[in-house]
Amino acid sequence: MRLLSVGLDFTGRWALLIGAGAVGRRKLAALLEAGAKVRVVEPNPAPWLLELASEGLVLLEKEFLEPFLDDGPWVFLAAKGGDETNEREVARIAGLAKRRGLWLNSARSPKESDFFLPAVASDEPFRLTVSTGGSAPALAAKVAKDLKAAYQGYGALCRLLARVRPIVLASGWPEADRRRAFQALAEDPKLAGLIQTGEADLLRERLNGLLAPLSLPEGFPL
Repeated sequence: MRLLSVGLDFTGRWALLIGAGAVGRRKLAALLEAGAKVRVVEPNPAPWLLELASEGLVLLEKEFLEPFLDDGPWVFLAAKGGDETNEREVARIAGLAKRRGLWLNSARSPKESDFFLPAVASDEPFRLTVSTGGSAPALAAKVAKDLKAAYQGYGALCRLLARVRPIVLASGWPEADRRRAFQALAEDPKLAGLIQTGEADLLRERLNGLLAPLSLPEGFPL
């Protein structure tokens, strides 16, 4: 299976989640964090889910109805199979989603899925994702955890470089020079450490050295 890795803006978009057990709860947390509006189908909702519904954070349904698929293209199938009746219902919902051409993420079968939720190491806006195409989620989670430790502080670095970027763009430099400046900032081995230690004077000096002959304006926030 060949996958195209993308980042999706789910803000205000509907997603349908079938099942809110351990797996479904993790998927729901990721969707809510991304700003999605989520309809959750769960016949036996746990107290935490009832609380979310009472606060208006999710739309809770006890039974699946086919019109729910009209909400949008994103369907997350996390219902437990178990007995034969449940297996038939899960397979039926998957079939309905497929026939409608919806994007299906199925916890029970990677082969049935059209997309996967990767493991994430995040320090916004810096984000690393790890995917095994649904074949080994625990391995993806382990690697994401290792990456988060290895790239600690890159969120703050990313926010700083976002503030520096307009200065370089407004410099009047040729494109090649602007590109070299951005590359030097991104590859510098000391910036992230200086941000973490809070050494503002050294950080300003370092940035001015990388940007020369430009310099940061007076009062530039570090």
